[in-house]
Amino acid sequence: MDIISEILETDKLADEKIKKAHEKQAALEKQTDEQIERFRLDAQDKTEAYRKKTESRTKSEADGQIAKITKDEQEKIAKIDELYANKHKKWEKVICEKVLSGD
Repeated sequence: MDIISEILETDKLADEKIKKAHEKQAALEKQTDEQIERFRLDAQDKTEAYRKKTESRTKSEADGQIAKITKDEQEKIAKIDELYANKHKKWEKVICEKVLSGD
């Protein structure tokens, strides 16, 4: 019976080692899943921060372009208004003369 007891004891020790191995495997899987989730959240945060930075930079550049175009257009309109103010009487006279003369 001594050999049977040793075999049973060895079997019991093997079962315990297998149980501990399964527990360790489960703990490692859980740890790995948690680490993957942290990496995913970190990547998501970095992506969102980059998106906001890019959006802000793009909006700033667009606002600058809009301001420049608006300024250029206002300057052109001011020049046209000045030209009209200085020459509209002459233009009106020339147009009237051409209409009356039939040209």
